[in-house]
Amino acid sequence: MRRRAVLTLALVFIAGFAFLTYRALAEQGVTVAGLLSVFILLLLGIGIIGALRNPPR
Repeated sequence: MRRRAVLTLALVFIAGFAFLTYRALAEQGVTVAGLLSVFILLLLGIGIIGALRNPPR
């Protein structure tokens, strides 16, 4: 239960950063920093979702 809470909290933080990235891209347009941010968010999101779906044995 504790593991799931920590992973869910991490997912909430990633969603918050995704919202901030979206806002920055909407205001400034597509930049190299914005694309790098999206790439990093995708990597983190895939890792967290994978950890949520595949618990350790």
